[in-house]
Amino acid sequence: MARTKAVKEGANEIKEEIKKEENKTKVTEVTGKKAETTEEVKSEVKPAEKATTKSGEEAAEEKSRETKEEVAKPKKTEKTEEKKTLEKVYTIPLSEVYNQPWSKRARKATRMVREFLQKHTKKEVKIAGDVNNAIWSRGMKHPPRKIRVNVEIGENVATARLLK
Repeated sequence: MARTKAVKEGANEIKEEIKKEENKTKVTEVTGKKAETTEEVKSEVKPAEKATTKSGEEAAEEKSRETKEEVAKPKKTEKTEEKKTLEKVYTIPLSEVYNQPWSKRARKATRMVREFLQKHTKKEVKIAGDVNNAIWSRGMKHPPRKIRVNVEIGENVATARLLK
């Protein structure tokens, strides 16, 4: 048993010496100088070359640290965008449009949608094309009595889209 330990220790020492020799040759290739001790080798090797000389386990640990740091610190821009946009669903009554002459009903309905949303959001309102198409779908004379709209409220603008 003592013999096997001695043989294993001798083999480990030989492996360490081989690694030192490899590090010295890498340093001479990078810097052009010969290094005598391992401290000189470590100090002279550039950071990019250090990553290549590390063992697989050390490199894997370093990568996992980097990914954990990225996960721990999410990007600030994504958070601010999420907070700035808010979505609400409104049902807008348009029955008062039928008090207008038939030739002005659809135009009045689009104005009513805009006024309703400005009143409720306190922002500038943009109406998407699908809302306009829904109002005009049955022609100028017969706009819908009510319409459901999904409103995305941003910093300055509220955008109305038809709720499906």
